[in-house]
Amino acid sequence: MTALLQMGIFVTAEHLTTENWAMILDVCDKVNSDPRAPKNALLSIRKRLNHRDPHVVLLALSVLDSCWSNCGPAFRKEVSSASFINELQAKATHSTRLVAEKTRMMIQKWVENECKSDASLSLVATLYKNLVADGYSFTSSEPKKSTVLFFYCDSFNQASCTDCLQEEEDALAKAIALSLQEADKAPKTNKLYQSLSNTSYSAVTNGTSNKTNERTVRALYDFEAAEDNELSFVSGDLITVTDDSNPNWWCGRIGVQQGLFPSSFVTSDLSEVKVSSKAAPAAPATIDESVLLRCIQMLEDCDPTGETPDPPELATIEQASRAQAPLIDARLAAIDAQVNALSQVDMAIRDVLALYDQAVQKAHYQVVPQGGYQQQQVQPEWNTVQHHAQNY
Repeated sequence: MTALLQMGIFVTAEHLTTENWAMILDVCDKVNSDPRAPKNALLSIRKRLNHRDPHVVLLALSVLDSCWSNCGPAFRKEVSSASFINELQAKATHSTRLVAEKTRMMIQKWVENECKSDASLSLVATLYKNLVADGYSFTSSEPKKSTVLFFYCDSFNQASCTDCLQEEEDALAKAIALSLQEADKAPKTNKLYQSLSNTSYSAVTNGTSNKTNERTVRALYDFEAAEDNELSFVSGDLITVTDDSNPNWWCGRIGVQQGLFPSSFVTSDLSEVKVSSKAAPAAPATIDESVLLRCIQMLEDCDPTGETPDPPELATIEQASRAQAPLIDARLAAIDAQVNALSQVDMAIRDVLALYDQAVQKAHYQVVPQGGYQQQQVQPEWNTVQHHAQNY
């Protein structure tokens, strides 16, 4: 293992919570010390970019960006090679969100700075143009954080760095205090129900409503309140609707309890639902790919904010999908058994073929000495013939 590869592993180790800039700058010094080091350094970074842990990949991108800025044109030309451009494109388009965003922002920074004055870096500029044409974003979706900048120079001033750290901490403390003051002054509202009107919310909290618009509905499904201003009920309960101005969440009450509930969980049909005394026998579970794909699609379409309630049939689809798990496990076990049996047959066939080859080679070796022996028997007779020919 080369020294650069070892340094690349240390500087992007899984246990690191943030970039170790001292070690990263040591890597830059190592690359600058040897003309052949840029290619080896990029190979080391490329191995870490293909790590299965996205945190390691983010650290490797930081090392790559630092080497690009500090290791000169030789390293940049290696990055702008055809083989590594494909690696950058894959990271910018087919990686996790954080990795892809950081890669695209890094490419944009390179193009706006070094690539403008160096025509040999045209592949990086072309990659940036393709990403722009494909509609990719070059901004981070993460909230901005206060960071400390480290400058790479020969004479590093430790005292000035300490002052910068202290200034950053003071500014961060002031920002937090100001944010807390603004939060105390702001009215407290639930983000899940921002779409509801103020009159609807006040009707629920104050217990007042316009009784001329009240109507009664029946609950189709059980609903468990997740917030303080929600109304819990079970299937069959009669609910008095006090406000239905929002299409997804209505205001209502059951006795003295009142709150918000999803409109899709109730019906205006007040007739009793007749439950059959004999439950229909459950259909036997079978492996059905369409059910699994439908369950995945419904889960992806669910609203994580809670403004739109989950479809009622989601629970049934989930139960049907879970029922397939034992069948899928049994099918996989049977396939594994078949694979193992075929592997044993393959090994047996290979052993038989090896024995056959040995038998053929052994038979061949037995024929060669016999032929040689016959030639030795014939050779004296030929010499005798030649001797007699010379005498004549």
